[in-house]
Order: sequence, then C-alpha cells, then structure tokens
Amino acid sequence: MSDELNSVLARVEVDDVVNLARKLVQIPSDQDDEGNIANFLAGRLRAQGIHVHDETVVAGRPNIIAKIAGRDPSQAPLVLNAHLDGSFHRDGWSRDALEGWVEGDKLYGGAASDMKGGLAAMVIAMEVAAKSGGLNRELILHAVMHHDTVGLGTKYVLASEGPTDGYGICGEPTNMQIQRAHGGAVKFKITVNGKTSHICRADEGIDALRAAVAIYSKVPDTKLSYKPNSDLPDLPKMIVGVLNSGFAAGCVPSEATMLGDVRTLPDMNRETVYNDLKKLVDENAVPGCDYQIRITAAQKSFTALTNSKVIGAIERASKRVTGKGARITTDMPVQAFVTDAADMAAIGLDTAVFGPGDWKYVPDEFVSITDLTNAAKIYLATAYELPIR
Repeated sequence: MSDELNSVLARVEVDDVVNLARKLVQIPSDQDDEGNIANFLAGRLRAQGIHVHDETVVAGRPNIIAKIAGRDPSQAPLVLNAHLDGSFHRDGWSRDALEGWVEGDKLYGGAASDMKGGLAAMVIAMEVAAKSGGLNRELILHAVMHHDTVGLGTKYVLASEGPTDGYGICGEPTNMQIQRAHGGAVKFKITVNGKTSHICRADEGIDALRAAVAIYSKVPDTKLSYKPNSDLPDLPKMIVGVLNSGFAAGCVPSEATMLGDVRTLPDMNRETVYNDLKKLVDENAVPGCDYQIRITAAQKSFTALTNSKVIGAIERASKRVTGKGARITTDMPVQAFVTDAADMAAIGLDTAVFGPGDWKYVPDEFVSITDLTNAAKIYLATAYELPIR
C-alpha cells in the first residue's frame, strides 16, 4: 500500500491547489448565488472524466456530487463534504477581497478559510484520485449549497442519495486539527411593537426601541436551560447581533427587531430556547408593547462516534503526510461552529471535522498554502488508512 499511496500523494501539486483556491475565491458565492461556482466546478470535474451529478436544490443553486469508483466495491465509501457558499467580512481589506492574492505561505481572499480553501483541497483530492485510476474505495465529493446554519444542501443530498453507510470528513476550517464534537445553533427574531408618535406628542407614544433595549441589556445574564456537557464546556453562548428600530429621528419608534443566535448543547433545541426567550421577554416586558418571538433556524450539535475509525485514519494520514499526527480536540473556536458533520453523523456516517484554515471573521482572511496542500494529501491518505472490511 505504501508504494501505491506514495505514488498517489506525489500527484498533488502545490500550484494546482493554489490556482484552484484562487479561482474559487474569485467567484462570488456569498449572497445565495452558488450557481456560478457550482457550474465552474462541475465543468472542471467533468473535463477530467469524473462522474458528476448536478442536483438542483433551489432554482439556480445546485449541489455538485462527484464520485470516483473504488477498485474494491466491498469497501465503505469516504465522503468529502464542503460548502459552496462563502461569506466574508466586507470592509477593511488591504486589497480586493475577490482578488485572491498570495504572500509567502498565505493565500488571502474572501472565504479563503471558510471554506474555499478546504473545498479546493477536496476537489484536488478528487482529481488526483481520478488520475490515479481510483483508490482502494469509492471517493465521493459533496460540494453543497446553503450550508449557513441549517445545512440545507447536505440534508438534501443525504436524503436523496446518501450514502448512509461509510465514512465522512467535513472540511470546515479546524486549523488542521481533528474536531470530534461541536455545538448546534438556534437563531431567533424578537419583534417588539409599540405605538408611534411625533416628538411634540411623545407622551402619547409607546417606545418599542426602549422596550427592546430592556431585553437586549439582559441577554448576557440570561440563564438558558441545558444539561452541562464535558465535551463542550464553553457552551451554550447567546448573543443579539442585530437591533433595528425607528423610521424618523423625531418620532417614537413603533417597532424594534432583534436578531440573535444561541450556540447550543446536545439537549437544547428550538423549544427549549423559545421557552427561555419567552421567560426573558415576560420578565422584562413593557406595558403596552406587543412581543413576538420566532425561531428562524436550527441545527443539531455534532459528536463523533466513541470508537470512530475515521478519526484514527485522519490521525494516521496526517502523520504520514506531515510527520506528526493531527491533534484530536473539542476546543474553541470550532466548538461553537455549526457544520454539516451533524447531518452526516445523524444519517450514519462515521464523521469528523478536519480542514485547513484558522477561520476568523475579519478582513484579510487567509489560509496557509502548506496546509491546503497537506489537507489534499491527508484526504487521499485517509482513504487508505481506513480499515479494510
């Protein structure tokens, strides 16, 4: 196996990984418009003779599923999962965020780390596997639309065609560590309705903004309902990231809206979060105001199998490629990520999260070129390090 694997890994070229990652950065896909990047990848993979299925989930927003048959059909497949949508910090860049430029060992660009770098590494792994005549087992790429919180693309492909047996790697940025658990998420919207009035009759109004601020100020002290989890000691977390109100400087605001996010533990769900929010609102309600609470999105937490074989395989593959095994962790910041590993594990895949990039939502986002190249090799080597049935 060593000679064959070494031959496969030797086909991974740094320039190929960098050029593809730069191209992906240059294709905007952060505004519900994954169509262009999906079409580019589908055309590129087909040009190399790889079987590709364009799976339309929402009009103009497909999943791209690519498969390379393994030489031994009895072996369980390895699924590589990456999302096509890539949001990034809009302001403060030293150069155009869509340029995709290289300085030293760093590739800079919008969504370079979350997760167009990881996507590029997985695509290169697929292309190398195809050029090598296939690996010891089937290799499947799920390049999915709309990862954001709910993981719609991954839910759709797993429900429509699986697989429900085998192994999975979600390539979100873990800084080349193996993440074996992370929390879930529940996002919410609280709307406060008051009564508008001009400043000259301000006493006739009911200030929705003041009422919203009364709730907002209590968010840091809110006691959420949960059962502590030793794997995820830094959760839960809750913030309100958006507060909007008012329509004119001289009028009492008649409406205010808050958008918030709770990063949850395994025993938490939309119902428990809703009940906690309702208690928060009831305890801080202003007479005359009307309140509505709506859960806008939810995703499960992820915990790897206790006896996960894919974690051991990634660790051994990392040691083969880099000379040292990847660290297995549940640490922050990935502990508070939301990834499609949750749905992969839920359907039956032995799954872990592993990818290049130490993601921060800041200008001049970058990913290490060395890590990009090593990630592509580790994804390939993992297929060989997994146990033979």
